[in-house]
Amino acid sequence: MPHFISALVRTYGWIILLGDKGLVNETLAAMSVPGAPFQLLYNELGVVIGTTSMMLPYTVLLLYGVMRGVDRRLLAAAAGMGAGRVTIFRRISLPLVTPGLASAGLLSFILSLGYYITPALMGGPKQTMIATLINQQVTKENQWNGAAAQGVILLLLTLAGLLLVKVVSSLGASRKKRSAS
Repeated sequence: MPHFISALVRTYGWIILLGDKGLVNETLAAMSVPGAPFQLLYNELGVVIGTTSMMLPYTVLLLYGVMRGVDRRLLAAAAGMGAGRVTIFRRISLPLVTPGLASAGLLSFILSLGYYITPALMGGPKQTMIATLINQQVTKENQWNGAAAQGVILLLLTLAGLLLVKVVSSLGASRKKRSAS
């Protein structure tokens, strides 16, 4: 459902909720929480909350698809052999969904690298993300060379993330081969 609404509208919704007179601070003040109202916007916490809410649907959709693919008979067989819930999760479910976790983490990482709207609106002057910095270089300072260099850095970070996932997945595949033989 959140993806049916524009990212800009969702960001303004978070600004309304997290503001000094927003629902979150008003609720905390009504509960007599010491220190309320808290500074939840225009800092790193606001950027993290807003960006996480934007990236969470991608992660959930990927993990849902991976978890649906886990054969329930394996879980039932483990339970039938006396394994507890924690053991079933740690020894069966987690290894089967690990590639999906890596994919979801990589997708969120790559999307977050170039994300612009939420950090620009919910972050303060000290919380500049690279996409915001590139925009500032081009629009305000007319520094195309600096923006191009930062764009290359963004590309290299993305490629490094892809390479890391490839290395981790190949290590996992070789480990599975060794344990199977």
